[in-house]
Amino acid sequence: MKKEFKEKFPQWVFEDNDFSVCLSDDLDSLVGASILKQVKGWEIKHFYDFHNLYSMDKDKRKAVGVDIALESGMTFDNHVVRLTKSDRVNTLSANPNVVENISRENYTEKYAMSTTLLVWSLFDLPLPETDEGKLLLLSIDSSYKGHYNESFRSIQNGWLKKLGFEELIDIQNKYSVGDFVEVKKKYDSSMKINLKDGFLTTKINLDGISQILGIHIELPKQVFYVRKSFKRGTYNLQYNKRYNKEKIENQLRKGIFSMALTSKHTVSLTLK
Repeated sequence: MKKEFKEKFPQWVFEDNDFSVCLSDDLDSLVGASILKQVKGWEIKHFYDFHNLYSMDKDKRKAVGVDIALESGMTFDNHVVRLTKSDRVNTLSANPNVVENISRENYTEKYAMSTTLLVWSLFDLPLPETDEGKLLLLSIDSSYKGHYNESFRSIQNGWLKKLGFEELIDIQNKYSVGDFVEVKKKYDSSMKINLKDGFLTTKINLDGISQILGIHIELPKQVFYVRKSFKRGTYNLQYNKRYNKEKIENQLRKGIFSMALTSKHTVSLTLK
């Protein structure tokens, strides 16, 4: 990662602390969490499926979210979370769109790649040795897509340069969208992580992905229990109207636990 970019992220990211990790429901979160286990020794103790928050035990350590747009607390994230540049923001969120002041107002300039790439870059991990490994890395959360959109290519490539991943731009120039799609199919990387009878399960080819990325990736084997439930929904934003989080909370009469713009005119959120 470029030095001037890295310096914008919250200091807790680089400190030596004993935290636990909260996983969400896809490969992007799991690979990010696996990197944190390898680099920091932080273990997954919680699971958030955007309906419920589960914990495996009464762990007293502070938890760090991975690929979760939390309104408060430490998290690694890749979503656009501001409705305006002056909107309330979680200052503990390690999120490119937070540190570079991306909002609904400049939505087309957003970081539209994975949390995995962010964490990979923050901790200076070497890229996978093979082209297939690089294709797989870029396929997580469909990070490659922006490169093949002529109007967005320079934005996507600019973010990769900030991450220090110019080599991945070369990979995108070398391969087609179809090549990325084939890699996703080969490893079932778009499948979700689910909770069944208290245990996490998935059809993602974790062994194959571990081998090709060079990172040990596995789900915890302990039982998870419901800790807190949320109301999940979407909130539609009118085209020519300004919003902020406080206004949405007042209208819905509930506080926001997590929130992300899924398009310029749609918000996905969970309410306390």
